[in-house]
Amino acid sequence: MAPKADGARHLDALTVGDPLDLFVLFSSAAALVGNAGQAGYAAGNAYLDGLAEARRRRGRPALSVQWGPFADVGLAAQDGNRGDRLSERGMGSFPVAQAWPALARFLRDGERVVGYVPLNVRQWFDAYPDTAALPSWQELRAEGGAAGGADSKVFLDRLHGAAPDDRVPLVEDKVRELTGRVLRIDPGAVDQQTPFKALGLDSLMSLELRNRLESAFGLKLSPTLLWTYGTAGALASVLCEQLLDIATETERVQ
Repeated sequence: MAPKADGARHLDALTVGDPLDLFVLFSSAAALVGNAGQAGYAAGNAYLDGLAEARRRRGRPALSVQWGPFADVGLAAQDGNRGDRLSERGMGSFPVAQAWPALARFLRDGERVVGYVPLNVRQWFDAYPDTAALPSWQELRAEGGAAGGADSKVFLDRLHGAAPDDRVPLVEDKVRELTGRVLRIDPGAVDQQTPFKALGLDSLMSLELRNRLESAFGLKLSPTLLWTYGTAGALASVLCEQLLDIATETERVQ
């Protein structure tokens, strides 16, 4: 946070007497959508956005661009796994050659703070289902985020219509599918008894996997669930129990 905030603050102060035409700040989509495990980074970039707004209110030039991941420079390009994980969640990358004309357009149009990021809203809501309920996402949700819920309904209808003995295997297959997606491995490599931790699941990945499980099964899950039931087999069993409890409660109320 400090390099972003302090650097921009000093530049703002040191150029106060200069007749600047432009004052351009490179913020990040992390300030726009947030990113688990990067609170300081998101806050630092949000400071740039706030500074741009403050300068414009003082009649000074300013533009802050909340860039998504570049394909050929920057952190996502340096760490291929980071870029791949963002892409899997729905946030794509773009080349620098595409960013320059966009920047010129933002300056020409007099933008203050603007985001530039390729985003597959359906995939994003699959990875972060809580986001879909936020008011700031309602317009995007209406445009393209509803399909993920339809996919979940198809799966749940199939699950509820299956014979009792077939439900645990269906749930286990879905757990393997989602675990493989988060870990970027073949679902077939997710053995029934292999601990998620042994497969490489860390705390941030467990948050993403829990989000995907909540979206797929329509459940609210404990933050510690993946560590308490740390294998595909154990997790499938407890998910089936929770689904059965909900179905029983619904029938009782009706």
